[in-house]
Formats: sequence, structure tokens, C-alpha cells
Amino acid sequence: MMKQVLLGVCFLMLATTVLAQNFLSATLNDRYYSAYAGIGFASYRGELKHNSSFQNEVSNYAIGTEVRLLSKLAARVELSRYNIRGHDKHAPDSSFAKQRNLSFESTNYEATVQGVFYLRKYRGVYHKRWGLDPYLALGIGTTFISPQAKLGETYFKLYDLKTEDKEYSRFTLIIPAAAGLKWKLNSNVNFITEIAYRYTFSDYLDDVSGNFPESYPDATTELLGNRKDEIGVINEEAYEQLTAGNARGESNNKDAYLFLNLKLEIFLSKDMFKPKPKPSKRQ
Repeated sequence: MMKQVLLGVCFLMLATTVLAQNFLSATLNDRYYSAYAGIGFASYRGELKHNSSFQNEVSNYAIGTEVRLLSKLAARVELSRYNIRGHDKHAPDSSFAKQRNLSFESTNYEATVQGVFYLRKYRGVYHKRWGLDPYLALGIGTTFISPQAKLGETYFKLYDLKTEDKEYSRFTLIIPAAAGLKWKLNSNVNFITEIAYRYTFSDYLDDVSGNFPESYPDATTELLGNRKDEIGVINEEAYEQLTAGNARGESNNKDAYLFLNLKLEIFLSKDMFKPKPKPSKRQ
């Protein structure tokens, strides 16, 4: 996993350098350079997710930059902060997951580099761009995870407790994919609607993946690692299976998450970086 993270970081640094070079080129040609920021709604996919809904509250914040490279191709770098959560209480009644009774929530960070493919050709100058401009995006990135859970009135960091008696990296590579539509508001501003999917190379976004450990180092770890007794017996077969050595999660399926984002994009013309002429002195 560390090799993957280092590879991802190196790729991000290389891509950032390329974007910086293209920025200089864009200021000397008709290609544009833009900056954007947005908010949105997140939705996690993993063992503790039992419906397809997005979270009700704003749970994602993003900033980024984009440069047009070719007629239909652009590149962007994006940074995000997002919150995700899951709870077995939303599982079907009397199910294995309902008896398992695990939960988590997490505030995470991600950095991505993405290629953006536009379905319509660029018109040569940004202020003559299309009023509606659909696009697809695909790239690579990394995310930093922080799963925690509440016991009583206190939150505990699950990654420190090792609830499955296993260490895992809090960094993981991700594959970001997105589809969006840009709406031209005026010559310098776009409004963007976007749905984005993040495939991860980790099954520990929710701290649930493998088997129950043979033993726990302390009472707190046990209470957070196996919570079946908090709700009593609702599925006798599942209750008997939720013991040391048996499956706690599904290690063959990696976790994922989605964003539904709303953004504002501002185009930065080359004239913005030129010094303003000094006013002439009156004779």
C-alpha cells in the first residue's frame, strides 16, 4: 500500500508541474485557465451502507484549477474535504448486518488529477464558449481517511484501536470518475453540476473488512469492535456467527464513495496577470 501511495503522490506532483507549464502556455494562447470552488453531498458505499441515498446535509467542499489543453480535452487538479458515515441500524430487519450493529463516521481529505473530456469543441476563446457544455472526467488521486465511532457520549478513533487486530494505511489510492454540465452565467463565470464516483483501493473507509479477532486488548476495543450485544438477539444464527475468527466484513469488495456537487468556475484571462498601466501625468 505504501508503494501505491508514493506512486500516487509522485504522479500528483508530476501532473501539477505539467499543469503549471500549461498555465504559462495558456496565458500566451487562446486556451483558458480557470479556478473553481464548490459544495456538495457525499454518499459512501461499503459494508455499513444499506441504501443508495446521499447524506442530507452539505458534506463535501472542493476547490480546483483547470487548463484547456486541446479542443475537447482539459486537465484539472482538485482538493476536497468530505464527510461520510454508515450504520447497520439501517439494514433490513433481522438481517446479519442489523445484528452486527456497527457504525462509523469520518472526515476525509482527497487530492486528484483528472483529465476532462468535453463533448463539444472549444470555440477558441473562453468568453465565446458554449452556453451548455457537458463533460466526462477520469483520473487518479489519493484520499486520507479517519474512521471513528461513538460509544456513549465519546468518539473513538477506530484506526487507533485496531478493531480487527490489523493495521491499515490511512492513505489509499483512488480512481475518480465524473460526469458534469457547465452552465454559462456570464463571460467569466460558469455554474457547474457534477456527479462523481470514487473507486478506492481500500476496504477500510468504514474500519470494517476482515474477521473478528481472536481477542481484544481492552474493553473499549471490544465494545466498539463487536456491538451485537447492544441490541440483544434479533437473529440467532447471525448472533452465533458474530464471534472470534468469523467474518466481520467483506474483504473482497473495496469501499467507494460518491459526490453530487455544485460549483462556480471563474475564468482567469491573461490580462488579469498584466500590470495595470500607470496613469499619465497631466501637463
